[in-house]
Amino acid sequence: MHCLLLISTLLFNAPSQDTLNPHKKVITTYFFKQTLSFKNGGLKFKYAFNKKPSKNKPKALEQCCWRLTFEDNFDSLDTKKWRLGQPWGEFHPGNPHQYYSKEMISTDSGYLHLRGCFAPKTFASGDTQITIPYAVGLINSDISFQQQYGYFEIRSKNPSGAATWPAFWLTGAHKWPPEIDIFEMYGKKNGSTVHNQYATIHYGQTNTRSRGYLSKKINLPNNTDTMFHIYACEWAPEYIKFYTDGKAVAFIRMNARLRAWMNDEMVVIINNSFDAAYLPKEPEKASTLSNDFVIDWVRVWRRSATAN
Repeated sequence: MHCLLLISTLLFNAPSQDTLNPHKKVITTYFFKQTLSFKNGGLKFKYAFNKKPSKNKPKALEQCCWRLTFEDNFDSLDTKKWRLGQPWGEFHPGNPHQYYSKEMISTDSGYLHLRGCFAPKTFASGDTQITIPYAVGLINSDISFQQQYGYFEIRSKNPSGAATWPAFWLTGAHKWPPEIDIFEMYGKKNGSTVHNQYATIHYGQTNTRSRGYLSKKINLPNNTDTMFHIYACEWAPEYIKFYTDGKAVAFIRMNARLRAWMNDEMVVIINNSFDAAYLPKEPEKASTLSNDFVIDWVRVWRRSATAN
């Protein structure tokens, strides 16, 4: 009993200040019920008690010399840094259930909000017109930044609910694949799976036998939609390592075959999205579906001979 009371005190005392961004107002969250799990308590308490990130370089970079090459703290929406949407248009023909909308992108109190909601809009598609029901927010660094190899990280609070599909990913600046999905979260039917992180790489040439992917599922605490977490990957010629809150969670060794496909410079993309397979069929439920993907910051580092 005394042990449980101590845990309750530790978890409910929210910090008075955001250690990474002292000027920002802390969003108070209570997550005792969500992190206390007798079934998988070891993992969840480990994350709960080790959630404080480094104020400077991530722990994964402490042994090397790294230079910060790209950063956005989202004190405003910098359209010289980010394209609002994709370069090929407002929607993808393969995903006619959603379109990219600038109206779904905003900043407030130092946070980026990428929303998703029911907002039908009609588009010309060839000789016909189609009405797409859902709007989502996406930003792409292709207009200002691309990099080969480095450490890429984000601090975010992810959306909750059914059909959600937020992602933080890198994709080839000149071709696709390559692609590195640092995280994708899937709400699926009822939202209970949103705390499973999928770290994935895509390689090969489209429509050939070389095309493939490698993916790792990481079970995280049940608070990715109520607490901010840091998701990252270190991409090097020899390997790709994935981190969550500074903990190594996945590793992919790059052999010569993979390296040949994963050697392009990549751009940074952050997006909200809906999974078409789990969207509600009932009109009254569809019309009320909405969520919010909240990002505190994004940073990119490059290994260098000497540190700044």
